[in-house]
Amino acid sequence: MITRRRDYTKRVPSKDASKIYIISEGTDSEIKYLNFFIGLSSNLELIVIPSENGTDPLKLCELAKEKFFGTNRLYTLDYSQKDQIWFVIDTDTWEKEGKIAPLRNFCAENNVNIPKQFDEIKSYEAWHVVQSNPCFEVWLYYHLYDDAPDIDSVPNEPNIKRYINSLISGGFDYECDPARIQSAITRARKTFRLDINGKLEWFATEFYKLGEEIEKFTGRETRKLLGKLISGHIP
Repeated sequence: MITRRRDYTKRVPSKDASKIYIISEGTDSEIKYLNFFIGLSSNLELIVIPSENGTDPLKLCELAKEKFFGTNRLYTLDYSQKDQIWFVIDTDTWEKEGKIAPLRNFCAENNVNIPKQFDEIKSYEAWHVVQSNPCFEVWLYYHLYDDAPDIDSVPNEPNIKRYINSLISGGFDYECDPARIQSAITRARKTFRLDINGKLEWFATEFYKLGEEIEKFTGRETRKLLGKLISGHIP
């Protein structure tokens, strides 16, 4: 088995490195997963911003306003360098409570307001939302399996995260399984569905869109790591 920390030392971002800011609802699985990619490429600076005062989408929206637009803001989006910001959220009960649409609208408004003086970025979108239904663990699942779980096999229990984790034999290994991201992108894109109301169907995840952006910079390194996974006879 490969070990991420032994195979790669973290690379310092170059002066012209692209920046991807990620505001994550989760503070456990999401953070451990994204940490795998930090420092894989000197051309990418990945900045993960965990939730602070609540995990619902409206709280994440307020967090973004504070961090990027507030008087004491910590970060600056350089649109001329095509910096990006991604919100990573679960469906949870937020859809029923009407808290996801305002976050998506917030992103759309910010994209419309990107300074027009940069002619080369007229079609550029900096603000994004990636939602997983019902939870982020759906994205982890697709690193190892081709098809969505059988909906009829889902138990009637509240802890769906625990159930999805139970489907991953041996549990998700955050030190090496993220190297399977290219397969996860393909599988999540293939199984992605919206219902008649335009909402994510069960076991659908938009995270593959963020995965594609990350892979533009880290694909070479993740392919090398995947080769070591295969040669190590890990299923």
